[in-house]
Amino acid sequence: MVHFEDLRKTAYDAENDLNSYQAKQGLGKKSDSTQESGVDEMTEKRFADHGASVKYGPGATASGSDHRKVPEDEGGTRDDRGRLPKAEHFKGPGGPEDNIKIDSEQRPGDQDTLNLQGMKQRGIAE
Repeated sequence: MVHFEDLRKTAYDAENDLNSYQAKQGLGKKSDSTQESGVDEMTEKRFADHGASVKYGPGATASGSDHRKVPEDEGGTRDDRGRLPKAEHFKGPGGPEDNIKIDSEQRPGDQDTLNLQGMKQRGIAE
């Protein structure tokens, strides 16, 4: 179990590291991937004992946008075309399957909803 004082010391050390002159000015030798991506992968090594990880690229930022793609490690599953779902698909109760089922029940015959056969094909209905 992690104690409060250990966390406080880790936070203090991290703050000192990030507030150093070298870190603020970007001095020192950098790897090719750090120069290309702008992300210092040494951060993971510095704080490895605390479970730190660095993510970059699409889906790396926490965003309130419904257009953000949900990565597979956060529960996103790829569709038939290999696309990741957007955050808007996870609104409301349950997940995307529940939302499709609710929409189909509330608006039968609408062009954007599935009929019973379509829901069975996707494994939503029995």
